[in-house]
Amino acid sequence: MAALVAVPAAVALVALAMGVAWLLTRDGDEAASPAPTEAPGATTSTTAGGPTDDDLEATVAELSGFVEQERGLEFREPVDVELAGDDEFEQRLLDDFEAEDEADLRETEDVFRALGFLDGDDDLVSQLEGVLSAGVVGFYDPETNELVVRGESPTPYARSTIVHELTHALDDQHFELARPELDDADDETGFAFSALVEGNAVTVEEAYQATFTDDERRAYDEEEAAIGDSADFSQFPEILLALIGAPYELGPPLIDAIVDHGGETAVDQAFGDPPVSSEQVLDPDLYLSGEQPLDVAEPPADGEVFDQGTFGQFLLLVLLTDGGVDQQTAARAAVGWGGDQYVAWQEQDRTCLRVRFEGDTAADTTEIADALDEWASTRSGADVVADDGFATLTSCG
Repeated sequence: MAALVAVPAAVALVALAMGVAWLLTRDGDEAASPAPTEAPGATTSTTAGGPTDDDLEATVAELSGFVEQERGLEFREPVDVELAGDDEFEQRLLDDFEAEDEADLRETEDVFRALGFLDGDDDLVSQLEGVLSAGVVGFYDPETNELVVRGESPTPYARSTIVHELTHALDDQHFELARPELDDADDETGFAFSALVEGNAVTVEEAYQATFTDDERRAYDEEEAAIGDSADFSQFPEILLALIGAPYELGPPLIDAIVDHGGETAVDQAFGDPPVSSEQVLDPDLYLSGEQPLDVAEPPADGEVFDQGTFGQFLLLVLLTDGGVDQQTAARAAVGWGGDQYVAWQEQDRTCLRVRFEGDTAADTTEIADALDEWASTRSGADVVADDGFATLTSCG
């Protein structure tokens, strides 16, 4: 479960009504941003029947200027922006869904089943493909530099998505977003980096939306609603929506904290020294102060280990809340998370997972153990042991 759910490339999602909404509280109105300025050098292409190359190029030049102004950086080379209809867009989005992605997802599927996140007939691979096909409205691929947006004309909604993806392209040109070592990591560095990347793009996109006229805002809202109404996200497991949506929900407050700390220069520096855990994303002060997760040894397994790594504060919070633990108890236990390690193995016809948690203090470890014990009390095949300064959860399913 190195990367809990890996989303191909850097994508922009339709606003989803996800089960993690209660995790977040955001205050304040977005400040109006300066009007976009033109930027030279962006190149574009379009599908037949759409706007002319010149029209789209002018739009992308304007949007590129806005992104440069917000980020305080300049594009080093032209960015090719493409608009694509639904069928072409979905095909290109899923083209990079390779065999190794499926193998990793099958391991994650087994682990999630052991935790009760999935029903018996849930197929994580097809469900992820379904979420991406229904919910993704644009993507930038940092390996190929492709930037593709769903749509056939630069509507306010499409322009907003282009701004999001151009932010990825600009950051990629300066800081290299393709980091394969994070895809293979068995900790939360990939998750935390995604929150930084998507949080930055969402922040710039929201600044662009703040420049909309009333008519543009109405058109944007209508198109967003139409896209959302065309897909039934209730058919997908909440854990899948939560993990895919988390970088977009948790990332902007992280960026806000970094900007408050040191402006856009601090954001640039963060790409060189990004957060490493969901704890640092959920509490940016810990990231800014340099507090690292505790180094916890793997617990023993009762079989041949097929997966191991970090469970993390965010997944602990989702596990407890999804499992019926009241929000206050779950939040208090998760906030005390200091570090963990898990192992997974197959046991006859079921998968077993064992996670060893350590809190920031002994009292925090006790709170984690108590919350996990409450979660386990409603599940067969689940057990919690508190000893040697750890809270150890074993769950099979």
